[in-house]
Amino acid sequence: MHRHLFILIIFGFFQIKGAVSQSVASLEKEKLSIQKNLEKSSSLLKKYSKQKSNTYSRIRLLDNQIASRVRLLDIYNKEIDWLNEDISALEKDITSSNRELSKLKSDYAQLIQKSYRNRQVYNEFSFFLGAASFNDAYRRFVIIKEYNKFRKNQGLLIVKETQKLAEKKGILETKLVVQQNALDKVVKEKQSLEQNKRQLSSSIKGLQRKESQIKSDISKQKKALKKLEDAIIKIINDSKESEPIFSEFNLAIGKLSWPVKSGVIVSKFGEHQHPVLKYVKVNNNGVDIQSTVTNQSLVVFDGIVSRVVTIPGYNKTVIIRHGKYLTVYANLTSVEVKKGDAVKKGQLLGLIYKGDGDNSEVLHFEIWKENVKLNPEKWLSN
Repeated sequence: MHRHLFILIIFGFFQIKGAVSQSVASLEKEKLSIQKNLEKSSSLLKKYSKQKSNTYSRIRLLDNQIASRVRLLDIYNKEIDWLNEDISALEKDITSSNRELSKLKSDYAQLIQKSYRNRQVYNEFSFFLGAASFNDAYRRFVIIKEYNKFRKNQGLLIVKETQKLAEKKGILETKLVVQQNALDKVVKEKQSLEQNKRQLSSSIKGLQRKESQIKSDISKQKKALKKLEDAIIKIINDSKESEPIFSEFNLAIGKLSWPVKSGVIVSKFGEHQHPVLKYVKVNNNGVDIQSTVTNQSLVVFDGIVSRVVTIPGYNKTVIIRHGKYLTVYANLTSVEVKKGDAVKKGQLLGLIYKGDGDNSEVLHFEIWKENVKLNPEKWLSN
């Protein structure tokens, strides 16, 4: 209920300045996406808390939650800043309206007093009869009529301004409630963030004792990634002479369906610090997605299967061409397609490896444009 009220108020009354890079609507959309992601990762953390062997998976999920909560705090703080600005402007408006209303009431009181005093001296009828001529009488009649009309209008204006002021005060009170709710959420998110950090620190200390094993795993991962990259580059080179297949894949940025029914990104694109060995940097040509519902892998966009290959460390890999673009689905144990097959968006591609180890139910997903690696997070829908 509070969320809907918050959206209504912000849409109705926030004046977003040109310096603000994101609209309230986009922030609300991002906030909902983050909250869904947190729900998924929390569900997985509960699952892995019962499996002590999955400490590394826990670390990656905790990293994901920390990043999500940091961004969520940033959004809440931005919304609170906007609310504070709007509340401040509204309070000034109410102060100004109070002054105007007080002056209006004072003027009206003086008008009534003057009218009462004049009535004691003469009434309207005698004022009308005291005219020297018909024209003078008509002029007096018009003056009396306009005077009464003015007095009545002043009374109506006071009622109208009083109603407007009451509405402004009502809006202010509602905004103050929304602001307090947002502040309460910031406090809760900070508490959850600190808890995540403590859990992460504890898990990391437990794994750091196995440093030599982790270094060995990193080395194997690098070799597997290089073999996968070589296979992709070979496909790119082999297809340079062939006629390109038309595809509107380029229009799908930010709209691609996910290659799993429901999942959490546990390893981001590009170079970043290893979650356990902070002095070691690792590189990812795509993203690793931990599946939360089923271990099925799905096609993200219509295309043609270019290759199905087996890569040590990545099990089976399917590479699909979409015009100048390629999508890569690695760590599959069974595949439902073969080279040359035309595939459709949402079609079952195969099953993600499920078993012992940190890569259980984790799909490695990449996007390439010719020989350039792209960040899949920018392409997948929220």
